[in-house]
Amino acid sequence: MSRSYLFIPGNTPSMIQNLDVFDSDAIIIDFEDSVTVFEKDSARILINNFLKKYSYNEVEIYVRINSADSPYFGDDVSSLHNLDITGFVLPKASVEGIRELCKLSDKAIIPIIESPLALLRVEDIAKEKNVTALLLGAEDYTKELGIKRTLEATEIFYARSIIAITANAYGLDAIDTPYTNKDNEEGLLIDATNAKNLGFTSKSLIHPNQVEIINQVFAPSLEEITEARRIIKKSEGSSKGAFSLDGKMIDLPIIEKAKKVLEKAKKYNL
Repeated sequence: MSRSYLFIPGNTPSMIQNLDVFDSDAIIIDFEDSVTVFEKDSARILINNFLKKYSYNEVEIYVRINSADSPYFGDDVSSLHNLDITGFVLPKASVEGIRELCKLSDKAIIPIIESPLALLRVEDIAKEKNVTALLLGAEDYTKELGIKRTLEATEIFYARSIIAITANAYGLDAIDTPYTNKDNEEGLLIDATNAKNLGFTSKSLIHPNQVEIINQVFAPSLEEITEARRIIKKSEGSSKGAFSLDGKMIDLPIIEKAKKVLEKAKKYNL
């Protein structure tokens, strides 16, 4: 139910020790792209020692490990054994990779959909054990397609739509790709709003100064909270499975959505 997922390099002590002050609902400690081959071991040791000493209740902690076909995969997972993390973010997602990870851990898995093949198999990925969310990785996705990544994001409209639809169909969180221009607040606001309007429930990010806008966008608005309260109140007084409210038909899926809105509003003290 997080709104924001902030990536933090796993080899940067100054950021790791402050992971609970960034106001992001979730932190993704990165063992993959931001950590060079020569620093993989030191990143594992740093995170292992740090998480043995400190625990956090107000922020979800995930670790983006290296992909299942990487030589670093096994060591990444074993270095996190028995540590208090929420789960794993798995790059280069595949059904086979998820199953390999499930053999080693029962923690939550967030697969990154970052290739055309993964997008074609996204429904199979969504149905796998321990998968709790889908994350769009637009940079690698567009690279594989050989197309330019733009701030307007028209080139990822289809991928966004399929991922958001699939996640919602299977009751998973839909996490949007990061907005890479960390200094363009107006662009971030537009990009995050577009993602929310497609059905995404949250967004990943690469810089702490993006947290506030993303949390605002993906939090329920006052209008959404008010409507959800009215729906729940009417449903509690109705003996029917469906009813009319302001001329609109309200059935079970809409009631369940209203409950989620109120749960999120309560969680974030809105």
